[in-house]
This record gives sequence, C-alpha cells and structure tokens, in this order.
Amino acid sequence: MIEEFDEIKSLISRNYEVEVVDELSKEKLIEEVAKRVEFFMENNMELFFNHLYRMDVNEKKVHDILYHADTEDSVYVSLAKLIVDRQFKRLETKRKFKQDDWIDI
Repeated sequence: MIEEFDEIKSLISRNYEVEVVDELSKEKLIEEVAKRVEFFMENNMELFFNHLYRMDVNEKKVHDILYHADTEDSVYVSLAKLIVDRQFKRLETKRKFKQDDWIDI
C-alpha cells in the first residue's frame, strides 16, 4: 500500500507540479492537488481540462462537480479527490493487467 501511494504521489506530482514529500498523507495530497486545481481553474482552464483528459478523469463526474456541487467540500477539493482516486484506479488497473512475459511472434 505504501508503495502504491508513493507511485500515486509521483504521478500527481508530474501532472500537477505538486511538491511531494515523503510524509505526505492522502489528505495532505488532496489538499495540495486542490490548490493546483484552483490555480489552473483560475488561470488556465484549457490546460486544466487537458490534464483531466490525459489522466482519464471521468468527464461526467467532473461535470457533476462543476455544475451540481452538493458536497460540503469546495469544488477544488471535490475535483482533487476525483483526481487522486482516479490515479489509484489507474495504478490498480495497470498492476492487474501487467504482463511480465511478452512473446514476440
């Protein structure tokens, strides 16, 4: 689990330029990603949506957060949670379908 979390922190760090430190918890990571989400949404919405597309974040979920926010979290935190959760799912899928032995035909 710690290894997975380290990989997630690395992925997010590359995509969102979040400074990652070893002691970063999931909650702190979400907080840091939320700050970057806020920055991108206020300064370069096109780049923000480009990042979401590259990370394969569900468009409908993003839409629901942006236009039907019913949560106690801010829009930025809700989007950050969605991003972090998507990264965990991507890693899980990657590991599940990892093929160690490729056969050349």
